[in-house]
Amino acid sequence: MVFVHPNWWGMPPALLAGWVQRVLAPGVAYKLGTADGEPAGLLKAGRALVLNTSDTPADREESEFGDPLQSIWSACVLPYVGVTDVRRVVFRTVTDSTDAERAAWLADARREATALLS
Repeated sequence: MVFVHPNWWGMPPALLAGWVQRVLAPGVAYKLGTADGEPAGLLKAGRALVLNTSDTPADREESEFGDPLQSIWSACVLPYVGVTDVRRVVFRTVTDSTDAERAAWLADARREATALLS
């Protein structure tokens, strides 16, 4: 599984969040034996790659916000549905990036996607 999205107020954009809520649904992506029990992931995709863009410098993201996207994908969503290998790369900062930096980001994304398949 590969997810590509900007950091939008510390969350995936609403369209992607809505997709996650509709597609990674109970009985399809996970099941609960009891309301207080751990979920059983139903997806066979053992690995996922999350590629994010951001305008927040990494040190500020961590110190002020605690990197909410890391928590969303690697603690809340993907393990819940059975994905145990969650890889995430953040390309930043977009606003002041150069053409060369963006080209390097695309090359990095390609390498990460290829590695996901290995």
